[in-house]
Amino acid sequence: MKTLLLITSLLLVLSGCSSAIQNATQYYQFEQPIDSSSRNVSETNAQLRVQTVVLRGALNNLGIAMKIDNNQIHAANYHLWGESPDVMLTATAQQTLFKNMPSWMVIKGLPVITELDQQTFYELEYEIHHFNGDMQGNADISGLWRLYYTHPETGRRLISVHNFSRLVPIKDDGYDGLVATLEQTWLNINLDVAKAIEQARL
Repeated sequence: MKTLLLITSLLLVLSGCSSAIQNATQYYQFEQPIDSSSRNVSETNAQLRVQTVVLRGALNNLGIAMKIDNNQIHAANYHLWGESPDVMLTATAQQTLFKNMPSWMVIKGLPVITELDQQTFYELEYEIHHFNGDMQGNADISGLWRLYYTHPETGRRLISVHNFSRLVPIKDDGYDGLVATLEQTWLNINLDVAKAIEQARL
């Protein structure tokens, strides 16, 4: 009888450990490396200010989002972003644009500038409607971006609005594959934005 109780207790302990392992929280972030680089204002002829990316509703949670059906989004309990998605997306956007727009001073946020020559600048705003995986094995990023131009004499005005939608098949299984595909998709979106801003420049 004692042997039976011992075996039962051991099985319960092992079962609990197995459950704990299966439910261990995993954290994810974009892998994009940060390149060592610098740029002086004297080397540029325009300034672009990247505002904090705005994500709709539950998409800005730490739980990685999956689209279950047309009207339902599920946030993972054990597969989480290592930082707030809006912060991660903004940092990646700024770095990508900085790297691919060498004649621009690309910065984050909207600092208060008193010097007259720094009061002329462009602003980029992102509004993200989809930032998730789906049950068909795709990574989905969609939304819009707006470009503004501010000049001391004319004030702030809207230059253009662009909608985008990228539904990209995930090559690798699991959340690792989803995160990698979301990162590459966001990179490609920002490469396209960099080209469009260059063409829209006043």
